[in-house]
Amino acid sequence: MVVRNESERRGSLKELEIVKRFADFGFQVQPEALELLSHYSSTCDREGDFNIGELAECVTKSVDPSIFVISPELIADIIKKKDVRSAEKVTSVVEQQPQVDAPAILKSFPEHGKAADQKDFLPHFIDRYERLSGIIKKRLKCGQIRFIKSGSANEEISVVGMVSSVAKTAKGNIRVELEDTSGSLSVIVPHKEEIIPDEIIGVTGFLSSGRQLIAERIIYPDVPIPTATSQSALPLSDKEQQRRATHAVFISDLHFGSTTFLDGAWDRFVQWMNEESSRLEIAYLVVAGDIVDGIGVYPGQEEDLSITDIEAQYKMAAGSISDLPSHLHIILAPGNHDAVRSAEPQPPLPEKIQKFFPEHTCFVSNPAYIRIGGRQVLIYHGQSYDDFVNVVSRLSYAKPEDVMIEMLRRRHLAPLYGNNVSILPDGHDYGVIDPVPEIFQCGHTHTVGISKYRNVLLINAGTWQAQTPYQKKRGINPVTGCATLVDLSELKVKVLDFGGRSGA
Repeated sequence: MVVRNESERRGSLKELEIVKRFADFGFQVQPEALELLSHYSSTCDREGDFNIGELAECVTKSVDPSIFVISPELIADIIKKKDVRSAEKVTSVVEQQPQVDAPAILKSFPEHGKAADQKDFLPHFIDRYERLSGIIKKRLKCGQIRFIKSGSANEEISVVGMVSSVAKTAKGNIRVELEDTSGSLSVIVPHKEEIIPDEIIGVTGFLSSGRQLIAERIIYPDVPIPTATSQSALPLSDKEQQRRATHAVFISDLHFGSTTFLDGAWDRFVQWMNEESSRLEIAYLVVAGDIVDGIGVYPGQEEDLSITDIEAQYKMAAGSISDLPSHLHIILAPGNHDAVRSAEPQPPLPEKIQKFFPEHTCFVSNPAYIRIGGRQVLIYHGQSYDDFVNVVSRLSYAKPEDVMIEMLRRRHLAPLYGNNVSILPDGHDYGVIDPVPEIFQCGHTHTVGISKYRNVLLINAGTWQAQTPYQKKRGINPVTGCATLVDLSELKVKVLDFGGRSGA
């Protein structure tokens, strides 16, 4: 027992020495890198040639000046180059550690020029029609499909088009004007259908003598129904299992700089992450927008701000995020309160803002596709919630997952044009949900909603801001101080409550 304690004491002293030596050169050492260095020092001490100062100096000369967090892979590479005798031993130690991939950005929309004229929206909507109609047509019998201008009276046909308008008939049904590249057609739809403008739908029915299509079936693009051969159901290799054996935390709507930002709840979250992230193998933190409260987002906002300078807000946010464990891969997407254009797709935060954040921060657009732990994630802040709630009466901010399901059914993040969501057209419709993600994360509503729809995990993780006067007027009761923990190997979810509801 005495020998073991003495050994542990010497090990702790050695780790402190390693941390101090690297700190002298301006570096932080990840826990896995520290373990690797301790192993290397023990091996070299037996041979009498370990010099941590020399190794730290070697790292300084070898790495990019912007790097200040030392990873185990970097240490392994330096040791291999410096000391061939230890290369095999070091490689063995690295391979024994859990492999965690850095986030892979699959789709992130860069900054564009100025908003285009109205006439430039045509390619945008043509792109939407072609992509979503292609999905729908695969679900129809080829012989039935007609262009809107074709077809004879009393013939059963199927058409695919974009909804240009929706109105009620005298009998309580719905009259939909449907357009494709050949023209337009009136469609009479049963009242139970929730059809919204600008979405793409398929309709099967009979064409009346008055050139109205009496709908019998409505087909939405929707995500595929899971089958036994779905990709997510396929067995994983041992290597894939090892890479997915990790966790991610999903949050949104931080609103640093607001007078209603919940410092106490955030501090408890940071403390928990520092205490538990290594044990739980939490490798990723994904933030779905509204990192700060912003400036001039709505009239009279300055009365609700504790920090009235936008760069100071981001410095506060970056400092608070820097308090989180250094091994975390942090992914930040913007929202409608952030310092980017309001039109979607919103580009990543500008470089002058990015420099405030830790090096291990990954900046993406809104929306964006990323891959973490082997899982494909679609991040969308969710300003289109406002449009969905306004046009579909059963939807509400209190159940954000219901709105997310409607986005998936329509295979589009923001189908309605000209309402709350501004669009910057470039000939490609960013809002089409293609491919179908395994995890779909939104924010914006300041409420929590977790669900699963056809093998897609839906997450809206609430906010870190107490109720604002604007929300009080609209009857929105925020769910605050929550984070969603996801086991990426099995997509199991746990909502963590850090006491934000108390306003502490």
